[in-house]
Amino acid sequence: MFLKKLRIVSNASRNIKKLTSLWLERKNFKQLTWRKYSNAGRNDSGRVVVWTKSSLKLKLIRPLINYSMRSNIMSTITTFKLIPFQNKLVSLSFLASGGVTYLPATDLFKIFGFIYFSPKLTGLNSYLTEPSLFLLFSIKRLSKVSLLELFPGAGIQYARSSGTFARLIKLDFNTHTALLQLPSGVRKTFSIYSLASLGQVALKSKRLLTNTKSGYWRSFGVKPIVRGVARNPVDHPHGGRAKSIKYPRTPWGKTTKFK
Repeated sequence: MFLKKLRIVSNASRNIKKLTSLWLERKNFKQLTWRKYSNAGRNDSGRVVVWTKSSLKLKLIRPLINYSMRSNIMSTITTFKLIPFQNKLVSLSFLASGGVTYLPATDLFKIFGFIYFSPKLTGLNSYLTEPSLFLLFSIKRLSKVSLLELFPGAGIQYARSSGTFARLIKLDFNTHTALLQLPSGVRKTFSIYSLASLGQVALKSKRLLTNTKSGYWRSFGVKPIVRGVARNPVDHPHGGRAKSIKYPRTPWGKTTKFK
């Protein structure tokens, strides 16, 4: 927070100041959310003519998750955000340098807690009892780990789904590799300098969520779509048994291939 002088519009406004914040202005931060626009189901003029089940999710603005957090600067968790339709929990973290980012949350994350990247279990770890990010060689054997990267700098690729975790089986300092058992049961070799997080990913109750019934997506406003080839020729260009259409078209006969 800082004081900012207002634009002078009169003699009375020369000495007026306003308390502002960089977070409120959001000029010095990267965009933390993204919206994906898809060309699927559009005709040659760009008009949407066919809606799919994924179109409802694509219309939502999703947070941009940081899967390659290797900053030595401590950050603070301010709030949590649930991504709909994915049942994924992310944390909004403010770095001490002034940056803001979304990080995938584990079961050890707490609001107003600290997140830091620690190459070794020394120094700051004696004051903070629940550290967040480690290198694999500094983690105890048979510990629960999540948010794994295959080699340094690759980004988090393994054990990042809700409620999942891996087990650290053994470390080999001669070959600089670590053997981990993934949530699928497969054992895979990682670099001991790869990034990992203690504990399991948040929302372990996701496995209890099922969408086996046909009305699951109807509760979100998505209606079932009938394929064009299953219709009659008067209803769709793909209908009937006449295979005269060589490429996909919209229900109004316009091509969707040559865009």
